[in-house]
Amino acid sequence: MESTIEDLRKTIRSLEQALLDKGIETAKAKRTLKNVAALMEKHNERQPQPSESDPEFTPKKEKPRYDPKSRGNNGARRFTHMECEERLIIDEPEEVGLDGARFLKYKDSIRYCVEPMKVIKEIHRVALYSKDGTIISGKAPFAPLQNSNFDGSFIAFCAQMHYMYSMPVNRIASWLGDNDFRIGRGTIGSLLSKATAVFARLHECLRLAVLEDSYISGDETFHKVRVEDKNEKGLKIKKGYIWDLVAHHLGLAYFCYSQGARSEKVFEEIIEGYKGTFQSDAMPVYRKLGDGKYDGITRIACLQHIKRKFIEIKGIPDAAEILRLFNLLYDREHRHRTGHDGWTAEDNLKWREEYAPPILDRIKARLDSVKTNPDVPKDSDLMGAVTYALNEWEWVPGIFSGGDYDLDNNLIERMQRLVSLLRRNSLFFGSHKGGETAAMYLSLVVSCRLNGINVMEYITDILNRCASWCPATPLEKYRDLLPDRWNQTKHDKE
Repeated sequence: MESTIEDLRKTIRSLEQALLDKGIETAKAKRTLKNVAALMEKHNERQPQPSESDPEFTPKKEKPRYDPKSRGNNGARRFTHMECEERLIIDEPEEVGLDGARFLKYKDSIRYCVEPMKVIKEIHRVALYSKDGTIISGKAPFAPLQNSNFDGSFIAFCAQMHYMYSMPVNRIASWLGDNDFRIGRGTIGSLLSKATAVFARLHECLRLAVLEDSYISGDETFHKVRVEDKNEKGLKIKKGYIWDLVAHHLGLAYFCYSQGARSEKVFEEIIEGYKGTFQSDAMPVYRKLGDGKYDGITRIACLQHIKRKFIEIKGIPDAAEILRLFNLLYDREHRHRTGHDGWTAEDNLKWREEYAPPILDRIKARLDSVKTNPDVPKDSDLMGAVTYALNEWEWVPGIFSGGDYDLDNNLIERMQRLVSLLRRNSLFFGSHKGGETAAMYLSLVVSCRLNGINVMEYITDILNRCASWCPATPLEKYRDLLPDRWNQTKHDKE
């Protein structure tokens, strides 16, 4: 009897386990289906290409195909990589006697190799001499940070990894450790933070230089920051906002973090003294630029922010038609490109004055038609998109009043991806000071990228040069060190 009961218990336990496993599999399948459905319904801003049957759109020109070299390599394109260090190695025949052989020629076979990154320890042995009672000494290189053995190149490397490639500080320390250089993440963070004292004047000079441009764009984004007070979830974390400006003509970018505030007062301090054209989305503080509150500033809208709301609406003919007309503006704009084939900004302005007004009139008529249509619910997505577009319409024609204005704010949106990646990988700033440090480095990194400059080489140079300048150095002296002029300054120095 006892053995029978034990067998029944084992059977019951096995059935219970089978049911439990079945439940886990069912829950997993449900989660998978839910994720797939969410992915299929997710909207993005990539739009289908215009149909070739639509006479209003210009079919895209096919790019000429690359003609592979006759020597083969499976038709792959070969780059010469002239920038690489070259090492010439002669491979002689082995295990074959060459007595009496006649040399014919060399045949090159190329291999690209990688050596692990190296941190070099330079020991500067300063020589001391005595002459006539006077000590004569050699001179060691200037250290950018007091009581520190790290050269500007090391700090520049850490800044590039952290702010350009979004690698958290602890991973930088781990990566250096894997390459036989042990360093704590606290040391790296301290080096990056202390170097901002050298960059403070340069950062302010960068703001003033950006405001000298006659055409700039502005936006803001956020990063989480650790604070002293707990939020409603009991965490000492809050959103801290980073403001950013880009000067289109100069190719300079300015990021600003002011205690994480998103207030109008912070924006007023950033934009103080600016006279020119400002492109932005419809955030209230930006809309005041177009309302005449800031004398000397002309605001223009961003078409991509207006389009975005219609992109998110599916299956409604009115929304599709409005989106098609906005895309028609882009189609006309992309037929020419300033700086290519002799096309100037003046040529582009004449072209815009020709193609833009008729299309803008059609868009405005369609928006007004939807707005006054009693069959469109007031709280619908379509009505919301139309209302947003009409509220911004006053500043849309201004986009086409110049030949060098962008149709949208996409340039500054692309700049903000660095903050997004940093937010994803670094979780949060350790303090408001960390936000200010990030803003300084992001300003330099993005400005370098806009000017096609190597970030590490640039930061190394200016850090080693500016560290010896006194805090009262005039801002004018820093102007030639900004990325738009740095190459020329560097060549003059050489």
